[in-house]
Amino acid sequence: MKDKYLFGPVPSRRLGMSLGIDLVPYKTCTLDCVYCECGATTKLTLERGEYVPTAKVIEQLDEYLSTNPELDYITFSGAGEPTLHIGMAEIVSFVKGKYPEYKMCLLTNATLLGNPEVVDAIKCIDLIIPSLDAVTCEDFVKVNRPSDNLDIDKFIQDLISFCNLRTSVIWLEIFIVPGCNDSKESLREFKNVVEQIKPDKIQLNTLDRPGAVDWIKTPTQDIIDLFVEALEDIAPLEVVGKFTYSNNSAHENISQDDLVCKVKDMISRRPCTVKDIVFSLSLSYDRVTEVLCKLEASGEVVCDELKRGRFYRLKSI
Repeated sequence: MKDKYLFGPVPSRRLGMSLGIDLVPYKTCTLDCVYCECGATTKLTLERGEYVPTAKVIEQLDEYLSTNPELDYITFSGAGEPTLHIGMAEIVSFVKGKYPEYKMCLLTNATLLGNPEVVDAIKCIDLIIPSLDAVTCEDFVKVNRPSDNLDIDKFIQDLISFCNLRTSVIWLEIFIVPGCNDSKESLREFKNVVEQIKPDKIQLNTLDRPGAVDWIKTPTQDIIDLFVEALEDIAPLEVVGKFTYSNNSAHENISQDDLVCKVKDMISRRPCTVKDIVFSLSLSYDRVTEVLCKLEASGEVVCDELKRGRFYRLKSI
């Protein structure tokens, strides 16, 4: 099966083994966040629609889940904002009805949580991880680069209202962007807003893969500590760390052509290290390295050097 709308399972620093569902075309989003590992947004919009065929997503989910894979979560994520897709309610209903043993997660930038249709569509999702990267207009523009007509005050109030009436577990994600959202004023406002959101957990995220701009940096420990000090009394707090890899080579019999296709599909969605690919595809380090070296030599793949290592991505992205 060609997983056109599914990807993974991939190792997630937060969610363990996660099967991703990608509901919008590449980089269709309501924001153009500077830290986005998928790159710059190419379609900046607030308009919801059936960006990919709902029936096909359900068909692929049914085919994959019928094999009883070991998953920690089925996650709405991908290369854009999932809640832009109007078929989400139907997809959630299908999984909950036929495969209730699997937990579902939504990664969202939270910009559409004031829409009653979106709220209704996601009400049965087990875990929702909304992002809050800015609490002032200035920071919102610098970090999230929003679509026109997105007002920071309404966005925050909608997020607070949604979380106060939630039926899901809420882990609030804050991405630290040094020099943009770490001022004393920003920290005071973060504390004020997060106290009103009342999340079940706060997750501080930092740069792990190449972002959409080249100037973004990983925060120092001192900056991270300032966020921890400001927020740790509100809810359990964690700084998202590196994924722990295991030695996994269960699928060594995969053909070379299939391996190349799977590697290219994975790095077309987000930059990955060799270890990311090895773990996700259950393959040996040597086989994955050989494929990546050939793709790099042919010019199909390029590398970015980051603190965690070399990240491979398709040249066209």
